[in-house]
Amino acid sequence: MIRRAPRPLTNWTMIRNEVIADPELSFKATGVLIYILSKPDHWHTSTAHLATIKREGLDAIRTALAELRHAGYVRTRRYQDDRGRWQYETEVFDTRQPVGKPGESVDSCPPPQRDYPRGENGPVLASTEQVKTPRKLASSKTVRPRLCGQCHGQGRAIQDDSIITCPTCNGDGIG
Repeated sequence: MIRRAPRPLTNWTMIRNEVIADPELSFKATGVLIYILSKPDHWHTSTAHLATIKREGLDAIRTALAELRHAGYVRTRRYQDDRGRWQYETEVFDTRQPVGKPGESVDSCPPPQRDYPRGENGPVLASTEQVKTPRKLASSKTVRPRLCGQCHGQGRAIQDDSIITCPTCNGDGIG
């Protein structure tokens, strides 16, 4: 027999009974929902922070939020910020909200912003070529430039206590 103890007079949270008794939610998802709903309106948190509050890990919090999203208690909107980075905004409700079909976003998201590349690519110092191995599997082998034997890639050499341009590689460092 499990019996409820008397209610405290202060420091308690009022939650809708429909949320607690929802048969489609697991105890894990119900606990995460009740914890978030016990906070003030417009309270902000993250999945990483929620994972540090109790013993559940990050994966448990993510699966609980996915379950709440599927049930309609959580809605996530994906958008691009001013710098073009993808951001997510998740809103938690104390009543079920309409849920779209699987794979269909409830909130429409604008297409990604396109931009032209800036500047030009620099010169290629090393090239990659495909090589067949004895087992006939494709692998890549990086061909590196051969450094000058006299200046060891520095492009300068010492002659009679003075620094000069390497006569072997003409200052390129590759020879």
